Amino acid sequence: MEFESFYEKIQDALHQVPDNIRILEKKIDIELQKEYFRQSREAKEGLDATEVLDQAENLFADTTPVDQKQKLLVQLASLERIDALRLIERFKEENKTVLTDWTELAFQESRIRLESSLLGERPVFISSGLGGRGHKFRYFGALFALEDQPFTDWQKELLKKEILFALNHYDSELESIEFHTGFVALTAMIPIREPLRNIFRDIIMECNQIGGFLRTDMLITNVKQFSPDELRDILENKILKEEDDEQAD
Repeated sequence: MEFESFYEKIQDALHQVPDNIRILEKKIDIELQKEYFRQSREAKEGLDATEVLDQAENLFADTTPVDQKQKLLVQLASLERIDALRLIERFKEENKTVLTDWTELAFQESRIRLESSLLGERPVFISSGLGGRGHKFRYFGALFALEDQPFTDWQKELLKKEILFALNHYDSELESIEFHTGFVALTAMIPIREPLRNIFRDIIMECNQIGGFLRTDMLITNVKQFSPDELRDILENKILKEEDDEQAD
């Protein structure tokens, strides 16, 4: 069983993408991103720059409904004008409401559109639920033990060693690692063009050559970070259940 993110599926295509890639650094809920870009596509139809700029001060009025502020931010981000970017930037600095993530998306879109219009070259903007930095995505991963038991001290040390070795080999960075009964969870910054599954398969293979204590099952995603309870549910109701069903057959 493998959980694959959308971005892993398009890694081959990313090898054809030019180097001027912009990755959204902040962690922003993927459903919010989908809604933002849906509104962004719709906002570009019949957009009147003068009218949008005339209404821009409504962003800073407490009486303006949230949905109207969202619409204004999307419209400003579509203008490819420095004054529109400055307005979004000002709102970003002053805004401490639920619109923080929406404003960040508008700011990034506006900046990229302005850069494109000035340089005559459109950067490729890529976002994910967990964010990233430079040309790297932040990924959440989980590996599962053969036995639903706590990892021993030597198993933990071996896992840490092999995880660090594999990540360093692929110019990646370990951000966090947590051991739980039956599984280990980690977050790492990994270049978007690296063979994602190979990294985790290398870790599993090397650990099993010495200790033989990991399953080949893995979870890899850049959409969200799973909680220990969610991972426990996957282990019990997916992995172990499938194993029991196979044995019953």
